[in-house]
Amino acid sequence: MVKENNGTSGKEPGVHYKPSDPEAVQVTVDSAPSSSPSRRYSQNGFLDLPILFERAGSWWPNPKFDSEILEKEQWKNYFPQTRRRFQYALFYILAACIAWTVYFGATKQYARHWPYFLAGTLVLLCLIGAIIGFTYTRHYKRFYLLSSVFVSVLICGGILLTLIYMESDLSTIGAFTSTVEVLLMMYSVIPMPLYMTVMIGGIYSILFEVLTALQNHYMQGPLFIAGKVLLHLCIHLMGIHIFTMRQVRQRSTFWKIGQSTIARKDLQVEKQIKEKMIHSLMPPKVAQEVMASRADKDDEDVPKKRGSKTKALKKGEIIFRTFNMNRMENVSILFADIVGFTKMSSNKTAEVLVGQLNDLFGRFDDLCAKSGCEKISTLGDCYYCVSGCPEPRPDHAKCCVEMGLGMIEAIIKFDEDNNEQVDMRVGVHTGTVLCGIVGTRRFKFDVWSNDVLLANIMESSGQPGRVHISETSYHFLKDVYEVEEGEDVEDNRSEKKLVEAYDTKTSQYAVKHATWDKMIKTYFITGKKKKEGAENDADLSPKSETAAVTMDGDASGLATESDTLMNDTAPEGTDANGGPTTAMLVSSHLNNSLAKLDEKDEDFDPTLEPINKTWTKIRNINYHTDMHIVKSIQEGVENKEYFFRPPINPCTLTFTESNIEENYRDHYMEDQHNQHTLSAPKYHSFLEILVSFLVFAIVSIFCFVVFDRQLPWLIFFAVSFVLEILNLIRGALTIKYSENKDGGAWLKMIHITSGWYFRNFIGALVASLPLLGVFSNFSCFLMNSVDWNDRFFCFCIVVSLLHYTNFTTLSSWLKSLLVFLASVVLIILIAVVKCIDNVADMTTTSPANVTTLMYSNSSIQDITVMSNDTVIDKEYIPLFSNVHILQFEIILDMLLLVVLIGFLNRESEISYRLNYHGDAQAWQYKQIMQENKDQADWLLHNIIPAHISEVVRTTSKYSKNHKDVGVIFAAIVNFNEIYDESFEGGREFLRVLNELVSDYEELLDDIRFKDVEKIKTISSTFMAASGLNETSRAQNKHPYAHLYSLMEFCTELHKSIKRFNDSIFNFDFILNIGYNYGEVTAGVIGTTKLLYDIWGDTVNISSRMYSTGVPERIQVPEATAKLLGDQMEFVYRGEISVKGKGMMKTFLLQNIKEGAHWE
Repeated sequence: MVKENNGTSGKEPGVHYKPSDPEAVQVTVDSAPSSSPSRRYSQNGFLDLPILFERAGSWWPNPKFDSEILEKEQWKNYFPQTRRRFQYALFYILAACIAWTVYFGATKQYARHWPYFLAGTLVLLCLIGAIIGFTYTRHYKRFYLLSSVFVSVLICGGILLTLIYMESDLSTIGAFTSTVEVLLMMYSVIPMPLYMTVMIGGIYSILFEVLTALQNHYMQGPLFIAGKVLLHLCIHLMGIHIFTMRQVRQRSTFWKIGQSTIARKDLQVEKQIKEKMIHSLMPPKVAQEVMASRADKDDEDVPKKRGSKTKALKKGEIIFRTFNMNRMENVSILFADIVGFTKMSSNKTAEVLVGQLNDLFGRFDDLCAKSGCEKISTLGDCYYCVSGCPEPRPDHAKCCVEMGLGMIEAIIKFDEDNNEQVDMRVGVHTGTVLCGIVGTRRFKFDVWSNDVLLANIMESSGQPGRVHISETSYHFLKDVYEVEEGEDVEDNRSEKKLVEAYDTKTSQYAVKHATWDKMIKTYFITGKKKKEGAENDADLSPKSETAAVTMDGDASGLATESDTLMNDTAPEGTDANGGPTTAMLVSSHLNNSLAKLDEKDEDFDPTLEPINKTWTKIRNINYHTDMHIVKSIQEGVENKEYFFRPPINPCTLTFTESNIEENYRDHYMEDQHNQHTLSAPKYHSFLEILVSFLVFAIVSIFCFVVFDRQLPWLIFFAVSFVLEILNLIRGALTIKYSENKDGGAWLKMIHITSGWYFRNFIGALVASLPLLGVFSNFSCFLMNSVDWNDRFFCFCIVVSLLHYTNFTTLSSWLKSLLVFLASVVLIILIAVVKCIDNVADMTTTSPANVTTLMYSNSSIQDITVMSNDTVIDKEYIPLFSNVHILQFEIILDMLLLVVLIGFLNRESEISYRLNYHGDAQAWQYKQIMQENKDQADWLLHNIIPAHISEVVRTTSKYSKNHKDVGVIFAAIVNFNEIYDESFEGGREFLRVLNELVSDYEELLDDIRFKDVEKIKTISSTFMAASGLNETSRAQNKHPYAHLYSLMEFCTELHKSIKRFNDSIFNFDFILNIGYNYGEVTAGVIGTTKLLYDIWGDTVNISSRMYSTGVPERIQVPEATAKLLGDQMEFVYRGEISVKGKGMMKTFLLQNIKEGAHWE
């Protein structure tokens, strides 16, 4: 056991603790149980002893947690059960007192000292009744131990007092049975420490046997003394086993319930994290549809992609529909661009610039949440959001205008705080959009329509510090705001008509669009109309959130403005990434941030919490303290009876949930998940087998010592010994191979033998072996012996019945039934079997004389009894004589013993089922939590690459400069020409785009492109890069293998487009690709949203390569052509003008050289 501070030593499989972090509140579950830190036994054997239970601090003499906090809480929660069990014991003693009172009163004519026995039982009855009343008071908790000691000493002393009479009215069988019952209660239901129980029980056993031997000279022989010592040793052995396993199960159950409550709480956290990740990609309304198609649904039909086979899903992956796009009307779109961004960024490093952007955009995020808008993305210095989508709302236009006005105020405050001189240009337009998801990886919620394009035009044609709105938006706002007219702008929503055009070059007809242009009016917001009053003056002041991202390198690559977003073919229209600034670009969407755990502030708004704080507080906190376990139990378990009353049928003791009952019956051995504790079924079962073997051995030795070695017994012993050895081997092999998946036939054997019916059959057989062994010694010859073999026979039967309490994994009803049947058999033997040599002499003996003789604890030589006219001969009368009045006492003895054993069997099964239920529930929650975690991770990887996600989890930030990174932009340059909203609102055109993007993404699964990763999609433009994963890159033999792979990927994109054009009639998509390599800065930015992106001149130049490129060709700058020229052929195209770089020489890829290879 590994010790740690604060009493938090030991480790639960799959759970890690860090006591140095008292505020930590989360649990990390290992996905592979085999790597659990609690597995510390040898894979080559099973000799390494398991710990008692999870977080055990001591061995069996005093089973306790290693933490005082856990031990106190365990005792507190289980004290009601401890009190209840003690009360049951007292009621049992009370019932026994009543039974013996009635018995002594009914048989007084046959007893000599019945008044004393009757008075003693009545006194004991009154004392026990008083103690029962005391247990219901609040003082019992303080004096529970004193009460237990008092009761133990009281009943032990009461039985010992019966032995002071030379001719006791209580037979030796009755006294011994009562002794067994008292010792059994002390070990099982009377709450005392083990050392105290052993001390009191040991002293009592010694005194009992000494007094019994003094009263009966037949029990003074060495063989009988040895036999009684063996029987008492057997009783205490089973008692210690019962005590230890009760303590172990109790603490193990407490721990598992604690883990269950923690897992349930963590499950809620993981669900919220998953929802947060989903909502970072799409709004909640869209997410609901996506959640309905989770990959962990067993019978879900997976839609196949066009031309592809159904593939096995990655762990946690969510399946999206082939196409999911909705049309929404009355949606307002806002674009806002930072004016002066180029100047502001010209003299700043990337670290400073991105930090300021995070600061500013953090303020905008607050405004977005407060104003009722849905943030879509940030594009370098451009901010983009909508209102009325995907949830419609009547005030959508007002929300966007308020957002725009708030942004203008926020940037003024930003200038004051940072000593800058930048401004905002805001454009708003209202119209119809198509919203949904495109792609299968790095997917995102997106919006498409000509109205989105027009909203961008409103921004680009606006004025700094003002909100520019379209005529359509004005109709929704004319009663709210004062406006002044702006310049008319071209309406890009001009009507398109399909016309058939003949291409003279190809001698083919093609379908093209013909358009007729028109203009629309625009307005600038000047203020609110007075009639609106103060109710519209909502406080939209921004709430600054400082950025938590550091980035290195020069910021020159960020110094671009969003001049004309939405024009894929415009060479000057680029965003901060150097890509085309199109309104189709949408990044992660996070409108529902996870609220703080245990947050008590009712004013806290979870939508405003930065995601970096969420990760630090939730996913990076992997440890929890004992106080957290205690708190989770206190909060998660409202009904304290949950600790000792599992959800089972009170009669049959079966679980109320059929699936849990099925697992318990047939798969309980497999469901414990490799726990190396004594409470685990494999160890628990083996310990029961071992104790059973010891009991069988002790009883067998007793039979060999006391009884004659008769042939039936010898045969039975030989067969039983072999069965016991085989059972031991089976238990040992179960431990060895239960976790070894290569066990082969042994695993099949374990599965069969651990089944409910088989294990009950084997368990019942093994539990009955000691009892059957004793019965096999029965014979009239042995029972007629004057050496009191008949009494010893009954003693051994009583101890063998006690053995049925040893097997807790068996059905309590089955064990109790076997005990009852065995008792009935004993009573029948006494009442029916006649083992009398001189029957004639016995016929003259009255029942009274027989009774007197049989109750006597004295030797036969000392007895001369007169009754009426008959004198009993000084001949020993056997117990199995069919005329013995002692049979009535034995019936009472067996009845009380059967009731006690039945009660203990029931309690042990309930305890074991509760332990199993706690473990099964905790594991179920952890499994579901792991699935949610896997799905959240998979969703996160659609925002952030997998190779940096761990860094983001632990630090909430990431930035790094990478050299020699390849960057491509692959754009369908004629998509806007083909796109037409007159047919299905443009939905079917987006379906085609979805198929194209999916085809692109499928290529990334090819091992050749392991270094290539998608960055994002920008409308119909696909952006990818290679060389960002330095681990994968380092595995290549060639230093530029990732650049060659990216170029080969570009050629595959062209092939994919060609295949697509060939498969769909009248579609002739033209793909331009721009390629460049160089240094880039990769980083994660965002507060309420995370965004992974790359920046730098390399990105800007790559964008220029595609936007100024040649249709269906791959254009590269001169440096790239020279670097890749040894494996690929390029042709010189000419010089082009690149913004910020002047004239650049460009080349076009001709082909990949024959025999070219790289690794």
